[in-house]
Amino acid sequence: MGLTRDQILQADDIAIKEIEVEEWGGVAYIRQLTRGEQDAYMERRFKPSMSQKGREQQISSTINLFGHDAWLVAQGICDEDGKRLFETKHVKELEKKSGEVVGRIAKEILEHSGMKEDVEELDNDLGDREEEELKN
Repeated sequence: MGLTRDQILQADDIAIKEIEVEEWGGVAYIRQLTRGEQDAYMERRFKPSMSQKGREQQISSTINLFGHDAWLVAQGICDEDGKRLFETKHVKELEKKSGEVVGRIAKEILEHSGMKEDVEELDNDLGDREEEELKN
C-alpha cells in the first residue's frame, strides 16, 4: 500500500545542517528551502523583464544579480529544530552584515537545498543569451 496524502504532508523532509560562522562567533543552523521558497528565489533571481518597443512587447529573461543573498539567509537560517530565525522584514538588517559572510551562507543554503547546479546553469545560459543579444 502506498503513502497517503496525510503521510506525505506530515513527513518531516526538510534537513537541517550545522555550519561554522567564525565571524559571528559560533555555529549557525541552516535548513533546506521548501519548494515554495525555492520557486520564490528563482523568480526573484531570474524573473522576466518586459520592455515596450512600439506596439509589440518583448519579454526576455534577465539575471537579477542583487539582493538575493540576504533574502536567502533570512529564509534558510534556523534554530536547531528548523524554526526560522529571521522573517523577510529582517532582510534589510542582514544586508548590513559582511557581504562575504552572508554570501558564503547563501551559497551553503543553495547547495544544501540542491539548487546550486540549477542556479549556476541558468546564470550561464542567460548570460550567454544576453551576450549574444548584445552582438546582434
